[in-house]
Amino acid sequence: MKTKIIPFILCCISAAICFGGCTQYQELVGADKIEALREDAAAYDSARYFITNVETDTLEQAFTFMYDTDDSQIYLCEGIEGGEYYAEYSNGRELYREENGVGAVISSDDETFAIYSREIPHPYSTGQLFFYVNGYVSNAEETVDGDGNTLYIYTYDTDKINKALGYALTEFATSYAFDENGDFVYFRQHNSSDATDENGNAYSESYTYEITVEEANGISEIENPIVIGGSVFDEQGE
Repeated sequence: MKTKIIPFILCCISAAICFGGCTQYQELVGADKIEALREDAAAYDSARYFITNVETDTLEQAFTFMYDTDDSQIYLCEGIEGGEYYAEYSNGRELYREENGVGAVISSDDETFAIYSREIPHPYSTGQLFFYVNGYVSNAEETVDGDGNTLYIYTYDTDKINKALGYALTEFATSYAFDENGDFVYFRQHNSSDATDENGNAYSESYTYEITVEEANGISEIENPIVIGGSVFDEQGE
């Protein structure tokens, strides 16, 4: 499947798969709430995820899913990348994609074609977006954010991650916020890494994004916004 998604989220999903069960379990503050959050998210019948660039306060992606009566998964992934709108929609049988202003039906013969179901769900709908690998956490702390939410901050061992995945991370941390009733509010991930430009000059780049969830188990219909051969997205992305 070739759904355009924020690159580092893909890395996180890969990391969760690669790291799981590889190290000894640690007793971490807030771990019970985070593990319960991921378990709950994996069992959602429907939900809408919003992924926001914290540094620019820009919504970069939205992912909505639900299950049909036959347990096939219907989903819509929309976002902005490089100033361009993209979308991917599946009704559980057919796959539609819009890139560079052009919508198309993806043939089942295409190597990027994929259909999901309750048995084999889209990775975005399984709780993996809330990155958590217990054995790779080097420090865990409980604090309070500016709105009074309880905040659990996990700092990861970048040496372990780099060794496992071949990255050049210099920082990697996640935070999970819960309100006074213990309900999930938001998840954030921050990462920094070393990079080299086309001239061979070294520099540091960083990215922080936030994930929020709405309408968990409350969605009964997802419309297809993709127009075959054209775009329904205006210049403002609205």
